[in-house]
Amino acid sequence: MAEVQVDEVEGGERRRRRPLAEYAAELEAVSLSVRAAPPLRLKALVRACHHALALFDLLGVEAGFWKTEYAERLVALERAAEAMDSVEELVDRDVAAGRVRATGTHSNNLVRVKRGIELKRALFQLMLAQLQQQRPGGGGVSFDGVVSMAYAAVFARYHDKNVQSTVADSICAIPVKSISDFFATINETDESAAAEMQKYIDAANGIISYIDELFASRGVSADF
Repeated sequence: MAEVQVDEVEGGERRRRRPLAEYAAELEAVSLSVRAAPPLRLKALVRACHHALALFDLLGVEAGFWKTEYAERLVALERAAEAMDSVEELVDRDVAAGRVRATGTHSNNLVRVKRGIELKRALFQLMLAQLQQQRPGGGGVSFDGVVSMAYAAVFARYHDKNVQSTVADSICAIPVKSISDFFATINETDESAAAEMQKYIDAANGIISYIDELFASRGVSADF
């Protein structure tokens, strides 16, 4: 298995990073905040989603285009947050201009970032199911297998056959082969990873529902 470094050196000492735990904690904070006191703050959402970039690095060089596209959309939303405080304001501006679905609009970027949250939710749900079904001696679905299933569940229907083929090739090239190896790479045990994945799933549920309901309340669908 190819080794991917997620640790950092601070003041001459190596710090063991836990990118899954960092991401789950940040997303949970956003979810709790908007539940307690709407609206959904754009800067906070973008800041939380930046933590996903460390997880993209674990998928190998073939998946670099995933990270690049996702990062570009985050940067665009980060710039938008300099002028717009909330996701509501962002969507309302595009609704008023009749450009919600147009490529490159803030609403389009928001939907793509939301779909990234959905992808990781699906991935973590699948991995939790594998852990619960795990038997002594191993077995079960490989890491690239659950990534493939998560992609099929969330993104595949929005992509043409050429894109789907490219994605399938990149998934096959993922250097991490087992779910336990993935957890070890991000400094988690099966047990600690299960807790962090559940935290992420719960937070993602709230944020995804909030954004979907926001679009619906403006008379438009986020399914594009």
